[in-house]
Amino acid sequence: MQTISVKQWHLLAVYCGIAAFLSYFLAAFAPFPDKVALLLAFAFGPLFMLSSLGLFYLLKPWKDSINLRIAVLFNIVATAILTMMLVVQLAGQEFHRQYKAADRGSVSEEQLKWMYKEVNSVQLGMDIAWDIFISLGTFFLGWVMLKHPKTNRIIGILGMLFSVLLLGFNLTYFPSPPVEVGSIDFGPFVALWYLVLMGWLAVKHKRFNGVEALGN
Repeated sequence: MQTISVKQWHLLAVYCGIAAFLSYFLAAFAPFPDKVALLLAFAFGPLFMLSSLGLFYLLKPWKDSINLRIAVLFNIVATAILTMMLVVQLAGQEFHRQYKAADRGSVSEEQLKWMYKEVNSVQLGMDIAWDIFISLGTFFLGWVMLKHPKTNRIIGILGMLFSVLLLGFNLTYFPSPPVEVGSIDFGPFVALWYLVLMGWLAVKHKRFNGVEALGN
């Protein structure tokens, strides 16, 4: 019976992880047509979800743990919430543009702005939910990396630190996201951490693929 090798899971984790961040960056900053940018934005969640799954099966053969399973579960839930948030956010923006251009009757520009702010608070709440789950997933993943025989402890510590700061600041300023009240958003720090992790995994491919895991 053919089994999936550690190398294949390694490739899935790294390629999908890098592709996820590349898709998000291109959607945000590259001058693509709207539909292409939309596709790239929506691709981030599924790609990051696949990367998290790859991470689980990459790390599991050498040291399985409840913390590893919790980390991947929270990351997968987080990316599902993020995809929902992006869909609601972009759909709300598009409908708002249509309503502004349409005949609004007695609804003033100021009233329309206030209605948009109230409706937009729904996706802001989803944004905080995403931060909660990605913070927890990152914290447990960092914890796993502290004790795993194949990973980097410094990267693990930084992951735990950034995740605690992200969750702490979100709880402090709830219901508003920290950036909305002029505070620090540690989301980019967590994103950068995952990007560094993907780069480290790509460079250290021999560490995982050179020798088969114990028990395999």
